[in-house]
Amino acid sequence: MKKIGITGQSGFIGSHLYNHILFKTNYKLIPFKDSFFNNENKLDDFVEKCDFIIHLAAVNRDNDPNKIYNINLELVNKLINSCKKENSSPHIIFSSSVQEDNESPYGKSKKEGALLFEKWAKQTQSKFTRLVIPNVFGPFAKPFYNTFISTFSYQLINNESPEIKIDNTVDLIFVGS
Repeated sequence: MKKIGITGQSGFIGSHLYNHILFKTNYKLIPFKDSFFNNENKLDDFVEKCDFIIHLAAVNRDNDPNKIYNINLELVNKLINSCKKENSSPHIIFSSSVQEDNESPYGKSKKEGALLFEKWAKQTQSKFTRLVIPNVFGPFAKPFYNTFISTFSYQLINNESPEIKIDNTVDLIFVGS
């Protein structure tokens, strides 16, 4: 039985993924709470139990752009350090973003986070998979946080006028059951 841990399992994508895997008989979900990132022992225990870690935890938006960048890289480094400390080499699946090619703090944090995981995987001969995820939408997405689709929908429902900042074609992916 494969043991899977999902960082950010209480978030938009993480909660959908957790519920999808929950009833699969050949997988065991290893519980994760965001507070584990602030408790070395709990993070170490989590990492040690996992065959796979799907790293979804991240800050998507904040008024302070440096906070987005710094926290996202801090989460990656904490996971890597915990794996090193526990001499654990789970297959890490990292959710990156199509924004990794732009100069936004979020995009840069995703690109640099992936490079840190790649370096760790090479050094430890572990498996690493980078998922470059397009714009997401689906049930329970938070307006003004997860996706422009939920923001746009929220504004229309509340008789507000959505603002199109950049009129562009975008790739979308539905997250849900």
